[in-house]
Amino acid sequence: MKKLISILLCISILAGAFSLTAFADTNYKPYENSEYFTLGDYDIHYRVFPAKGEQKGRIMMLHGFVCSTFSWRNMIEILTADGYECVAADLPDFGYSTRETPETDVIEREELIIALMNELAPGEEWILAGHSMGGGVAVNIAERIPLRALLLYCPCAQSEFPTAAEKIVKSAPMKGFMNAFFKYGTKITPLVKLIIYAATNDFAFAMNYETEGVTAPVQYDGFGAGMCEMMYNVIPTDLGSVSKITCPVLLCQAEKDIILNDAQKAEMNDAFPQASRNTLEGAGHQMIENRAQELCAITQAFLEG
Repeated sequence: MKKLISILLCISILAGAFSLTAFADTNYKPYENSEYFTLGDYDIHYRVFPAKGEQKGRIMMLHGFVCSTFSWRNMIEILTADGYECVAADLPDFGYSTRETPETDVIEREELIIALMNELAPGEEWILAGHSMGGGVAVNIAERIPLRALLLYCPCAQSEFPTAAEKIVKSAPMKGFMNAFFKYGTKITPLVKLIIYAATNDFAFAMNYETEGVTAPVQYDGFGAGMCEMMYNVIPTDLGSVSKITCPVLLCQAEKDIILNDAQKAEMNDAFPQASRNTLEGAGHQMIENRAQELCAITQAFLEG
């Protein structure tokens, strides 16, 4: 057993050493509509979904932790049919965007997304949607620029990672282990479906889930190592400055969310007393996927109102 552990540790260290690329491969198109936005050391992967019929507005969509543009697919299908152009972006270190390294000249996630929005539609007031981690990023963005509306689905406020653990988290063995875990551990389909079930509280949905949509991005080169760097490049969500947000806010929570605890939900609810609030009964944290139709109905009514 000791020999096996030693071999695995050596493999993980080597995996970390050979997977610390700073740039995404902008020639790689995981989807037909894949595009890359370059700013400094960053290549941000994003996808544009044109509105069908007369355009009602543009929605920038920011995914949650360990997710990517894939998680928005069901909501995008409904919202584009209703006349909204949707743009889904992979935040740094997730999906197919740049994996950060110690050599990366760090640009805040918020500034990258703001720059992308300005590139695609200069001067336009966007609708900004954020799920989970992406919700915390969206709140920070809404405090910096004017928006038409802010849509928050199971939002999670981002916080600083403990500095005492930084050397361990950023070490070559840890990065190598994380690379290996996501690259090979996610090949165990039953395990992935079990996680989907826990995240959605929907057994039938999990059993029929297209797992490659989740596993392919995290198996993409250097995911685990980039995530280790990302933890210390996060800008905490400033809930003390939400008064700067003047646009309408939609806040949707999930009744059966096992990712966010009651205190985290209450923290976000208390920060936005003026928000239009909804809680989906029986829904899990990843409700943007399996409860997309209900969420879109709520979202459409909110935007039209």
